[in-house]
Amino acid sequence: MITQIKDKESLYNRFMEDSFLFAYHIGDLDDFYFSDCKWFGLEENEQLIEVILLYTGLKIPTLLIFGSTEKIPYLIKGIIDKLPDRFYCHFQENFHKFFESDYQMTFLGTHVKMKFQGEIAKLSVIDTSDIILLNEDDELYLLSLYQTAYPEGYFIPYMLKTGKYYGAKAEKKIVSVAGVHVFSSFYNIAVLGNITTHPNFRGTGLAKKCTARLLKSFDGVIDRIGLNVKKDNLIALHLYKKLGFSVHSTYREAYFERIS
Repeated sequence: MITQIKDKESLYNRFMEDSFLFAYHIGDLDDFYFSDCKWFGLEENEQLIEVILLYTGLKIPTLLIFGSTEKIPYLIKGIIDKLPDRFYCHFQENFHKFFESDYQMTFLGTHVKMKFQGEIAKLSVIDTSDIILLNEDDELYLLSLYQTAYPEGYFIPYMLKTGKYYGAKAEKKIVSVAGVHVFSSFYNIAVLGNITTHPNFRGTGLAKKCTARLLKSFDGVIDRIGLNVKKDNLIALHLYKKLGFSVHSTYREAYFERIS
């Protein structure tokens, strides 16, 4: 049976079967994000088998399709008429082919999911004294940075309310930032994201310092930390590995628009 799932406990138990594959899903169970989520579930014998998440908290919705059984295609076909006319999609395997008759796809690249396996204490050797916690007063400066350095990003100003955005400033302007897509102390998880540096300041180590400062803020708060990065972004991959991340899995991203 295909139905919308609202029970957080059953969702959490399913996602904890692979907490880094489903890191976004776990974080989105937090009340901060939950109202922007639709959880399409496939149940068999009162057991939750697979879940597809539609996140509507961004300007363009995002569909997350990750699973471990052969039931995913059946679930996709069962909900395709309930999906928006356009959305971004994170997916495994060749799940995109089940949209071909209804949607036009623009492929956005292969990405990797990474998990933090380092020790936050060891990051103390990185001087982050000039990295500051950003707040809602920094919104306009931050939007300006993203427009210049990362226009394809997924930043929404309310994300500053997480208290997990750290940046570097030059002449009062934000020139580098590291933040989160999801953060939940209750569910013991964070997914880093929206990390970028102004083109004029790249190669100066600011992304490393901002990310290290963000990681330090999790010490004693959570210990399950992930991030996503494009597979061919070798500079970023190298940085994250040096900070203590390792590759967990690969997936694909695409943009879908319904065929009229």
